[in-house]
Amino acid sequence: MPPIITLLTDYGVESTYPAQMKGVILGRCPTATIVDLSHGVPRHSVNTAAFMLASAATAFPQGTIHVAVVDPEVGSERRALAAEAGGNIYLAPDNGLLTLVAHSEFLPGTGDRPARVVAIENRRFFRTEVSSTFHGRDIFAPVAAAIAEGAELSDLGPRVDRIQRFELPLPEHEGTRIKGRVLYVDSFGNLVTNITGRVLANHDPAAIEVHIGGAVIHGLSHAYSDVPAGLLLAYVGSAGLLEVAVNRQSAVLRLGGGIGTPLVVSLAP
Repeated sequence: MPPIITLLTDYGVESTYPAQMKGVILGRCPTATIVDLSHGVPRHSVNTAAFMLASAATAFPQGTIHVAVVDPEVGSERRALAAEAGGNIYLAPDNGLLTLVAHSEFLPGTGDRPARVVAIENRRFFRTEVSSTFHGRDIFAPVAAAIAEGAELSDLGPRVDRIQRFELPLPEHEGTRIKGRVLYVDSFGNLVTNITGRVLANHDPAAIEVHIGGAVIHGLSHAYSDVPAGLLLAYVGSAGLLEVAVNRQSAVLRLGGGIGTPLVVSLAP
């Protein structure tokens, strides 16, 4: 199978920047299959990109090379990283973007094996001229192509033991209550939380209550169509996490919430 390289950026679909990255990759690895995860990450939103990267990676075969570039500090002293986790390779700036990738709780398949991370320092894999403002094209793209052509992580630079991480909110269990927070808001306005479906699996879905933004949702739904259009619902979404939505409308607009919004799940005693 040809090597698969994915791209995730905040460059925007109206920009030529993603195409330039693809041109560099194909110039060095013509057999690569390039997949756009998204180029619509909200500008400079590292936390959002981290969630999108971790949740999308599980849909790809092992050995996929994921390139994620949301890089407000491009050109500074921040490191460029390459990581191996869950059988895949991840390339990203050292700004917290790999927080969820390196956290097995939110990336099924990583198990207990910690991510292996190196700093990308070997300039022979870079483009000849490196712009101070476009490392996506001049560093990350050619390094991805080099890995697709057989380069090892150890060829790229020294191993690092610590990477930049943003504070990862974990659910708090208090008796029959679980306190959580919203991790991500998708393009439909659905609120994805940090409460996994696994912790709810042994409870009666009809007896679960979700309290968020002044609203109370009684019971978990299986699909959007379980409730009439315009009504709130809670369900375990495709990422295996509890989500809150409004059927055919936006939960973020209805509830006024966003990343970090608190919620409480009440379980039957």
